[in-house]
Amino acid sequence: MLESMGFDTEFYTIRGKNIGFCQHCNYCLRKKKCRVKDDMFLLYPLLEKADGLILATPVYNGGVSAQMKAVMDRCRALLVADSDAFRRKIGMGIAVGGDRAGGQELALQQIITFYVLNGVVPVSGGAFGANLGAHSGRKTV
Repeated sequence: MLESMGFDTEFYTIRGKNIGFCQHCNYCLRKKKCRVKDDMFLLYPLLEKADGLILATPVYNGGVSAQMKAVMDRCRALLVADSDAFRRKIGMGIAVGGDRAGGQELALQQIITFYVLNGVVPVSGGAFGANLGAHSGRKTV
């Protein structure tokens, strides 16, 4: 849809990637890069270059997947190197769960919190869609 509107897009899946968790070792504070050498280094340049971000996750145990959480946490190294790396980017979240109350709202809240803490402007479906960034596309009568 975005490409049909003239936007350049890049899809990056973390499925099957080797992305370790942040060890909060503070190496990035000293060296301005992460000590953990893995597939996150393929994602860092895409995140820096993007004008907008769409983070999408399945819901695991009422929140984002461990893989998505690892990506969000590992952005610490990117933001230590450039505290404005995400400033004024536009962001949206997508969460998919198996049940109507399966934790999608909590997963979206994690994504939105990540955005707000790091300078990304979260978008939503509007006042009558979904105020926190999710919109099912269905109209309720």
